[in-house]
Amino acid sequence: MKRRASVLIPIAVTASLALTACSGASESPGRKMAIDGTFTVAIDQDPGDLNPLLTTSVTTQTVGLYSYDTLLFQDPKTKVQPFLAESWTESPTKVTYTLRDDITCADGTAFTAQTAADNLNWILDPANGSPRLESVVPANAKVTAKANVLTVTTPTPRPFMLNDIGAQQLVCEGALENPRSVSSRSDGTGPFIIDDVVAGASIKLTRRKDYIWGPHSTTSKTPGLPRAVTIRIVPSPSTRANLLLAGDLNAAIVSGSDEDRLARLDQQPSPAISGMIVYNHFEGTPTADAAVRTALTQATDLDALTQVLTAGKGKRATSLLTEEPSLCTYDTIGSLPAFDPGAAAQTLEAAGYTKGRGGVYANSDGLLRITLVYDNSTDTRSAAAEYLAGQWEDLGVQVKLDGGDENYVIDRAFVTKDPSGWNATLGLNLQSGTPATFPKYLSGPAAPKGTNFASIHNAQYEKLSVAAAKRSGEKACDGWAAAENALFAESDLIPVSVTPNKMYFSKSLALYPPVGGLLPGSAIRVLQ
Repeated sequence: MKRRASVLIPIAVTASLALTACSGASESPGRKMAIDGTFTVAIDQDPGDLNPLLTTSVTTQTVGLYSYDTLLFQDPKTKVQPFLAESWTESPTKVTYTLRDDITCADGTAFTAQTAADNLNWILDPANGSPRLESVVPANAKVTAKANVLTVTTPTPRPFMLNDIGAQQLVCEGALENPRSVSSRSDGTGPFIIDDVVAGASIKLTRRKDYIWGPHSTTSKTPGLPRAVTIRIVPSPSTRANLLLAGDLNAAIVSGSDEDRLARLDQQPSPAISGMIVYNHFEGTPTADAAVRTALTQATDLDALTQVLTAGKGKRATSLLTEEPSLCTYDTIGSLPAFDPGAAAQTLEAAGYTKGRGGVYANSDGLLRITLVYDNSTDTRSAAAEYLAGQWEDLGVQVKLDGGDENYVIDRAFVTKDPSGWNATLGLNLQSGTPATFPKYLSGPAAPKGTNFASIHNAQYEKLSVAAAKRSGEKACDGWAAAENALFAESDLIPVSVTPNKMYFSKSLALYPPVGGLLPGSAIRVLQ
């Protein structure tokens, strides 16, 4: 399978990713659990390389949660719970996790605190090229293990370190020795083993026989835990809806107009960002100019764009933090320039642009041309891109629409070899519940030397994010809010919308809510 980069960076339980109906088998009287049943679930794109230490992709982590456990279990209702670690301690510069002493890998070998330390030290080695370095494991961390205690220390305070590291999917020693061995297989402590992958089509897993440490006392013998799982790759939400209604899928996320057809099925919402505008700051591009970014933002009716993007089912994003649970809660979008097409024109003219033939703005460098790369995988996303382009054209900007599926958008903007080939994206979404995740992607060295894919250089954001990283508790959240305000004041990027993406269940249920669309394999129960 081709390894694909992704920019969805769910770290908080992901791990980057509350709920009502169907919250647990014990709360579902009259429903009988199937013994040794099968479970088929759909995802919307090929996950690529399945090694959880080499990905930031929500899709890949979704698959990984069937085969790889984490130190802590994070439930939107109950927050942090024991998982591989039965207890823990936390300070601004030190966290410890005391692991259970009965954990084994699928091949029967022991998984110990030293194995966990080896995972984190593998991430820390720059030669391995893990995107989890700094976004999950601080680059200045020291990781050790003694008996069944894993210890991580940093020379300076690191906010949210307990949650970030606690949510990392961990592999067994064989995968550390040969990382490519788990590109299309698995070697972990989770309840299921990946044993067959058909690129672009499906992933098949089987239940292991000796799993006893799952959340909510889940074991391999728990009634309802399926004997086999098939993960199908189904990009179209309409097709996913049809398969659910036909009984060919047990679970899938479906959004948009197809939701109405699924009203009779059990459902669990999983809020996720569904729209974000990212401007390219690469030198020489028109959007490197803050005045151009500000004018484009002023010309955009974000409320109306949200309605188009979400088919009227979503709401405006209030910050970069969209997952539940998020480690901070704040509203920072007030720092964005207000919708005012007249002010947008004044902003461009004050920056030296004048309207020429055809009503298009130009300056000494030529016409103001914007290439908008967008996700065209659904009708609503395509309609949203056309709506956005129309608003910018009404302002007097020449817009080129460049659409493709999610992987196309990532390839054109996030991992492109030509950073000058785009000016804005709609559909490349950064997502996390941990604010300390974002600086790696929104500051520092630009691509290809770093992961700052949009070449953002906001000195105030960098200063404030460094200060926030030295705080803890509410003061840390206040600091991260101030840092986000600095980003939005310069129109560096715009979180647009959040959609309560619903996971629908047919002849199955989940013990606890998906977070950011991610549902651990131990949560699944198949019904008779």
